[in-house]
Amino acid sequence: MRREYLCPSCGGVLNPGTKVVFVIEHGASRALLLLSPRLGDYGAVVGRGLVVTPGEAYRFSCPICHADLTSPHDPHLVQVLSRLGDGAPAVVAFSRIAGEHATFLQDARGLHRFGEHAARYQELNFFGAGHGPQE
Repeated sequence: MRREYLCPSCGGVLNPGTKVVFVIEHGASRALLLLSPRLGDYGAVVGRGLVVTPGEAYRFSCPICHADLTSPHDPHLVQVLSRLGDGAPAVVAFSRIAGEHATFLQDARGLHRFGEHAARYQELNFFGAGHGPQE
């Protein structure tokens, strides 16, 4: 079953094809970013005009309504909605730090962690104030 990703602001579908589409920015530079819809797959395609530097934080926004997708629970994460088929929506969050592999799925079954850096966010709480990454 295909996982659909949605903007939490406008409800727009972020993966109309085979990739999840975002606009990313760093300073005055802006480009499209295409990510795999598979949780834990960190392959990415970055549009021209932006050089991605490991360790740098990038601003992610919706390509439809331009809303900032920074998680309200942790400023180091991007947060969107997700659902499988006609299922209930879930929350998906992932690191906005280039090269950091940390993805989270919060659904009715609990919190699922993906990526070798997910442990940095041990205190992540999608239902209240979260704590930043562990240093």
